[in-house]
Amino acid sequence: MTREHLISEVEAFAERRGIAPATVTSRAVGNSRLYARLKAGKSCTLEVAERLRLYMAEAESSAA
Repeated sequence: MTREHLISEVEAFAERRGIAPATVTSRAVGNSRLYARLKAGKSCTLEVAERLRLYMAEAESSAA
């Protein structure tokens, strides 16, 4: 998984939910600035990325 892939996943999830990408990162890992940092070319730990992806997957499955 690349940083760009993670950004794309967050943006797609946010669009489906009608919320801002920063809201996704805030709810998932408690860091609203994470999205902006990723967009600025910075990274996050694998643990944070996994928690973010798990949050999105669980939210998608509970909405189905």
